Amino acid sequence: MKLIFKLKRVLLVILMYWIPMQVFAQTPLQTYLDEALKNNLGLHKQDFAFQKSLYALKEAKGLFLPDVEFNTSYLTSGGGRKIEIPIGDLLNPVYGTLNSLTSSGKFPQVENVSQTFNPNNYYDAKLHTTLPLYNAEIIFNSRIRKQQISLQQAQLKVYKRELVKQVKLAYYGYMQSLQAQKVLENGLALAMENLRINQAMVKNGKAIRTVISRAENEVAGLRAQQEDARAQTLNAAAYFNFLLNKPLNSNIETVDERPVLLMPKDSLEGQKREELLVLESAAQVNQLSLGLSKAHVLPKLSTFLDLGSQGDFIKVNRETPYYLFGVTLSWQIFSGNRNQNKIQQARLDLKTAETELNQAEQQLLLETETAQNRLTAALQSYKAAVSQSALSLQYYKDEQRLYKEGQALYLELLDAQTRLINDQLKESIAYLNVQTRQTELERAKASYIL
Repeated sequence: MKLIFKLKRVLLVILMYWIPMQVFAQTPLQTYLDEALKNNLGLHKQDFAFQKSLYALKEAKGLFLPDVEFNTSYLTSGGGRKIEIPIGDLLNPVYGTLNSLTSSGKFPQVENVSQTFNPNNYYDAKLHTTLPLYNAEIIFNSRIRKQQISLQQAQLKVYKRELVKQVKLAYYGYMQSLQAQKVLENGLALAMENLRINQAMVKNGKAIRTVISRAENEVAGLRAQQEDARAQTLNAAAYFNFLLNKPLNSNIETVDERPVLLMPKDSLEGQKREELLVLESAAQVNQLSLGLSKAHVLPKLSTFLDLGSQGDFIKVNRETPYYLFGVTLSWQIFSGNRNQNKIQQARLDLKTAETELNQAEQQLLLETETAQNRLTAALQSYKAAVSQSALSLQYYKDEQRLYKEGQALYLELLDAQTRLINDQLKESIAYLNVQTRQTELERAKASYIL
């Protein structure tokens, strides 16, 4: 009994781990969707644009920080304007009197000085630091960059949703092409069986030889359709692998069973469309651009500090170092009404963005309603196609039985065969149409969880 109890416990533990793995195991399509969202080149391009907007925001924030630069200059000159300084005329009479009084020559005579305005053999080396204290344009520019990041994020999600839609449609198209090949293979098998029956009936004298030629032509026609179907499958696979950024001839994993088709009422609840978020962000950018245009009339306050050395070249002493500190205020009084014109343009851009947002809301509601109705119609068409395909199969079996008994013409059997193949192809196309409409509704409602 203890052994049986232990075995039950081990089996229970295995089931606890195995069942969730089966429940949450990803389908091949979901695996491919994850791969596409990771490797698609177009998505990488959108991601580069998003990263660029992040660096643009960092650039805008850097305008609030001090700006430090090193400047140096050397000047030498000759000629030019001069200023005459009559030092000799002023001091020599005094010096002469002092020499007479002291009976000495301690006070020499000096010459007048002629000093040029341009410096000669002069250098100036400094660290120039500036810091904005108040600049409304920098503030609005930083806010615009931040809002543009939200816009880029929304655009990135828009591309992701569109990529999911395209990958699903490409996968469903590939699956439908495989189904079409199976239908044609089954049709070819039926045609080969009919050829065998005709050959036996002709051999037994129950039919004329013309039916063999007609059956052979039917076999040749189905084989040609098979080649076209194979080409379509190769093209569908190449496009699917292109979306995943894989070699075009890569193998595609498929499932044999058809997934359950959802009725419109069973569809997932949608989210707010990223297209609206893009337009809302664009409207916010225009609102901030209007504030930036108005900021041109506000004053700008900044400060600066220079730390350096200046004097005669290659001559540094305690007197050459210096510092210079100051505060600057600039306020544009008149600019030929350019700022007012910019403000009016920004207001019109804002109104345009708001109008586009309202129009997009109505268009997306219409898109969702249209997709819902198309899915309902596609489901009804698929149910009718399934029923018609079943009836065609039964009709073909009846005609084949009657033909073997000599109670039906070969043309009637051939018509039943053609009808069966066409109805089965229509059923696969109708199923693809339902999957397409489901994907469109999912895209319209933004219900796929990214």
